[in-house]
Amino acid sequence: MRTFRPARCPGPVAFGAAALLAACASTEVLYDPGKLTPAQAQQCKVAERAYREGTPDYPALRAGLERDPVAIAWFARMLVRDLFAVREGRPLGEDQEVLRAAARIEDPVETRALAEIHSLGALAVPVIVGDLLRNPQPQPRELGIELVARIGAPALPALLSLAADRQARHRRAAARALGAVGGEAAFAALRRLAADGEYTVRADALGSLPAGMGPAARDLLLTALRDDVDAYARQRAAKALAEHPSPQVAGALIDYLARCERERDARGERAAQETLRRLSGSRTPRTVEAWRKWAQGWQPAPDGR
Repeated sequence: MRTFRPARCPGPVAFGAAALLAACASTEVLYDPGKLTPAQAQQCKVAERAYREGTPDYPALRAGLERDPVAIAWFARMLVRDLFAVREGRPLGEDQEVLRAAARIEDPVETRALAEIHSLGALAVPVIVGDLLRNPQPQPRELGIELVARIGAPALPALLSLAADRQARHRRAAARALGAVGGEAAFAALRRLAADGEYTVRADALGSLPAGMGPAARDLLLTALRDDVDAYARQRAAKALAEHPSPQVAGALIDYLARCERERDARGERAAQETLRRLSGSRTPRTVEAWRKWAQGWQPAPDGR
């Protein structure tokens, strides 16, 4: 997978090249918050210095930026670039992440940037959606989903707009982000996306349905498991049903497993077996007949298993 590294593109921005997540980071034009004037650039530079040094005047300086949509967008880009700088510096394929989690070690740059983006809320959303969720590379999109989940409901208007985008890739990103945000409005949009004409959009919508939506989400997944014309979408529905343990769900998954065997859908079989094992606590797959026998007397425990 290609690593996302924003380019150092020329321009009037003086407050930090680390903030540049502009269109020069990609051949595709993403989000253009507007060109900073020299005065705006200086204002951003002063606020950045105060932010990094933790000086007492930082809150007032940031408040000044918040009154300027262009300046606050560039400042939000600086925070996002800080996150990329921290995370790209972590070695891959080693145990550092596990060790850090076990020791509860936090990177101060990352922690502060996440807190600032959460505090900015709706003011950061244009950058998160425009630069990250619309990005053609997967790494920025993943960060965008994480950040809108932190922001929550203030991100919904932009996500609902993205869910209506003509590009399937953007609707897929919207589906995953809506699932991370949750709530009634997000669920209504996910229901629409679960009927999208593009199968990958339907699959991401089904796989992103919040478990907390209860019977409404369960019924949508059961319908897709039975009726969706695409095998991949049915597989995503089967996996998502693990969050909705009930005899009805178990029976539908067993019927789906039998169908996959008839149609030689190996991936579907694996999805059904995986979810049935999660529901039952079993470590090994079973035949359709064995699963039916298990389901006859199965009731989920009070904790859902």
